[in-house]
Amino acid sequence: MSSTIENIDRSGLTRLGQSGTPDDVQSAWKAFSSVHAEPVVRISDALEETSLVALEQTWSTMAASLGVVSDRGEFLLTVSGEGTFGLPWFHVRANNKQFSIRDLGMESDEPDFIASSLDRSVSIAVSTEESEFWILVARNPAA
Repeated sequence: MSSTIENIDRSGLTRLGQSGTPDDVQSAWKAFSSVHAEPVVRISDALEETSLVALEQTWSTMAASLGVVSDRGEFLLTVSGEGTFGLPWFHVRANNKQFSIRDLGMESDEPDFIASSLDRSVSIAVSTEESEFWILVARNPAA
């Protein structure tokens, strides 16, 4: 748990509290790990730093356009790591909307997380795969 919190803090996000239950987080991870989950964006990691910059820009644009990040820069977050499934969502805020997704995973520069709108109606997952980064989107019409 401490590595998850440290990674969130290192990214430049401010933790505002927690939301939902560990079951909510498990359901989100299951939705994105399904064999039917297809990335909407794939970015090759062959260009290293340039790939990470492209990933951050693409994620930021998608998160804003889909309403994952509120007007106040707030959203819900779960980051892969030890103990993830035992934790609820973290309610976070981007300070001045500037933060880095690079540390939001078990390894630096290998992001692996899910961000959700505060009402959990839409979520975006970022995953580091063998030779590329994936961005996946899920909508929850029941939210």
